[in-house]
Amino acid sequence: MGFYGMIDVLAVRLGAMFSPKYFREDAVSGPIEEHLASVQVNGELDVDTMDDEQGVILDSPVGQLSAAVRRERWVGSESPAIVYHHGASEIPYDYGFKRLFSQRDPRCQNVNLFALRAPWHTSRADFSHGSASLARWMAMLAASVTVAEKVVQALRSERVSKIALCGTSLGGFIVNLHHIHHDSADLYLPLMAGLAMDEAYLDSVYSCAVAQLSDEDAQRIREILNFEKGFASRSHDRVFPLLALQDRLLTYERQKKSYGDCPVADLNKGHATGALAFGEVRDHVFDRLNG
Repeated sequence: MGFYGMIDVLAVRLGAMFSPKYFREDAVSGPIEEHLASVQVNGELDVDTMDDEQGVILDSPVGQLSAAVRRERWVGSESPAIVYHHGASEIPYDYGFKRLFSQRDPRCQNVNLFALRAPWHTSRADFSHGSASLARWMAMLAASVTVAEKVVQALRSERVSKIALCGTSLGGFIVNLHHIHHDSADLYLPLMAGLAMDEAYLDSVYSCAVAQLSDEDAQRIREILNFEKGFASRSHDRVFPLLALQDRLLTYERQKKSYGDCPVADLNKGHATGALAFGEVRDHVFDRLNG
């Protein structure tokens, strides 16, 4: 295990000592398709006239959910748009977004920039509540995918020239799920994530952050948090993943395999250090956006 992988292991084990466990209340839920069919957005979104940060309320099988869309920059429909989704438990949700799309880089000044906030990400207590139940977790995934589609369609109505969905870790899974279930963006840039979310909770060092599971619960997680079949049914010529070679939460080997024949770029970092390698990740994003 390399140095960056060791940072992942130490960070996860330390965090697991002080944080409530995932799925400690239950590990019962239907698949993502059921949640997507049930989640409904209340209200409309106009990217040209919206507030700089607009709350989004969604109805779901687990009750009302609160998400948000942040318009960091609107330069007009003649420029491309990047819609970014943060990682799990990233609070404030725009921590990585502000650094990845730094105003000091002129490339970031010439694009329309939006950030999405998932449900359960307003505070640590909020996240703890959302991650305690598998059904609430799945509802969150469905809500973020639905909000992303709402933003894409709003950008389409403004005739934006190119729309890229981008996200790190949890956000990378949201990007891939949007590709599977909507495929309405022009470019998909999942970072430090693949299609096998089940690996994190069952097979990687991150499993120490999960409550003790029965065999039935583990099998359910294995089934509903693995999205490889849906991805394999799509064409991937507009998907450009970036994985970290020393990642110990979502391992390079497993997540690369989950992409099938889709080419994968790599970064010699771990999960945490890869997410913080803002300059290298920014180059990956803009090389593909401008390619």
